[in-house]
Amino acid sequence: MKKIIWKSIFATLASTLILCGVLTLSCVCFFPPTVMEFSYSVGWDKTAMKYAQKSYERFGESYYAAYAMEIAAELELYEKTEQYAEALISCEDFDTFCLSEDARVAVEAGDKNQPQGSYRQHVYVRLCLAKYRLNKVGEAVEFATASLGGAEGEEGTEGVPCREFPPNNALAAVLLYALNNGDTQTVNRISAIISSIDVSALNESDKEYLTAMKNLIARYGTT
Repeated sequence: MKKIIWKSIFATLASTLILCGVLTLSCVCFFPPTVMEFSYSVGWDKTAMKYAQKSYERFGESYYAAYAMEIAAELELYEKTEQYAEALISCEDFDTFCLSEDARVAVEAGDKNQPQGSYRQHVYVRLCLAKYRLNKVGEAVEFATASLGGAEGEEGTEGVPCREFPPNNALAAVLLYALNNGDTQTVNRISAIISSIDVSALNESDKEYLTAMKNLIARYGTT
């Protein structure tokens, strides 16, 4: 009788473990967003990042690339940050996603007119600072300039000047990082770019931020 009871207990336990294994495997294979959210909630950041990437590869949505990018940036994994930021920018719904994030942040802040920097620029800041820290300084400046509607020209040419300069933009972020590192070459390069901007075409907040960056260069930058 005891043997029958123990066999029944072990059979139930084995069945339960098998069922749990099947459910776990199903989540991993078919519901990577579920694993992503669960992993992040219990502090398994690298696992969450891995399944955010899998979710992006499966669904191609900006949300998952952004999720992976933020975790990579928090963990200071610069190659991963660069990878996920570039993937995010290439998403078909990137512009729509940025607008929805801006709206969400504005509602949370309680003031839709408060200049906090756009989510689009936040992504480019993540990307460009990652490139800078990977010693891809030229790419960092080029991507940051392009994010502001400008483009650097070939050596000896002016290129296309930036058309905007919003608060907390990527070019300013690279500038601040270069100033902090004493990177005179990059500071001078960015100084030339922002000096070519048509100030009359900027709104007031852009003008103020541009002036602040120019003042920083004049005070701390060297030629």
